[in-house]
Amino acid sequence: MPDEKTPRHLAVIPDGNRRWASERGLTPTDGHRAGIAQVGVIAHAALQAGVQVFSFWWGSPANLTQRAPTEVSGIVSVLETWLREVAPDLCHSLGARFEVIGRYRELCPSLEPAIQALPTEGEKAIVLFMAYDGREEIKEAARGSRDFETSLWTAHLPPVDLLIRTGGGAHFSAGFLLWLLAESQLSFPDPLWPAFTLKDFQAELARYATTERRFGR
Repeated sequence: MPDEKTPRHLAVIPDGNRRWASERGLTPTDGHRAGIAQVGVIAHAALQAGVQVFSFWWGSPANLTQRAPTEVSGIVSVLETWLREVAPDLCHSLGARFEVIGRYRELCPSLEPAIQALPTEGEKAIVLFMAYDGREEIKEAARGSRDFETSLWTAHLPPVDLLIRTGGGAHFSAGFLLWLLAESQLSFPDPLWPAFTLKDFQAELARYATTERRFGR
């Protein structure tokens, strides 16, 4: 059962990077660069606050195959730089392992060396969803010969206690973590992701801590 005060598993859809950049006359890549920097800030604050698993989505297969090649290059390149230059210290400072789930080896293989260099041991976890579509995960598990739930790519992760999607869009995309969201609290704050501050995040944790959940009881 989820902790009553702090989410064990916090998942984030960091939406609004392009809109944030457009409002400032910047390029989409500038927006994604600002966005991935903020991922590190919020991930650090989350795990310091007692979150055990911090998951974030950085792109669906559709994002990587249907957007302009220049933007796709920016999405991948700023993530690769962050994985090499920021993620190692972030993981070591928090005693966290790093995991990646999705079709990244197929759709953005340049990430593999940086991913392979990241820590794989730790009680806490930072989980990147890259080239990930939850519908693909469910379809593949349904085709498996084993038990459905244990065949999910995310079977080893705890249920999501709190999902935050920034940018004010009260909707899901590409079936993000559908199975793990079954009993989650959902939040759709207005700030675009690069403008989602530590104060905003702390307000989300405070709201979570004061929300009573019965879980069918």
